[in-house]
Amino acid sequence: MNETQDTAASFAETLHKEPIRHLHLPPPPSVTRETSLKETIGKMRENKYGAVLIFQADRLVGIFTERDVLMKLLGKNVDYGQPVERYMTPDPRVLGPDDSLIDAIQLMTEGNLRHIPIVDPDGCPVAMLGARDLVDFIAEHFPAEVVNLPPRLHQTSISREGA
Repeated sequence: MNETQDTAASFAETLHKEPIRHLHLPPPPSVTRETSLKETIGKMRENKYGAVLIFQADRLVGIFTERDVLMKLLGKNVDYGQPVERYMTPDPRVLGPDDSLIDAIQLMTEGNLRHIPIVDPDGCPVAMLGARDLVDFIAEHFPAEVVNLPPRLHQTSISREGA
């Protein structure tokens, strides 16, 4: 195996073995399903997060994301005093803290998701994983690989540049 193959194998192995819990994610911003759109969006801005979890009696019932704002609210005559429940995505896909980073990447890719609620074995949300969290992990743990990526992922170099 050459150095590039060793690095790729190490990278893949890390993503398969590293559990989500090692990212030390903060508690997720959350509101109840009766919370107004205005308050919900305010909470997203306050927390500088692109999503908020929706609870009912300590149970996850939905997620409201920046994509929901763009696709369901923007440019429409919406009463921002309405409950977020009318615009949330119900029953979002979730992962557990012991699921691997590759599980998260696969779920995000398959579902075209940017935020995934992380729930404990009882189904109670403990964190929210964002695509940015994954990018930060990769950049921190594999800086040389990130710096040496081509401008386009499908792009390859035929010969070495430089002297």
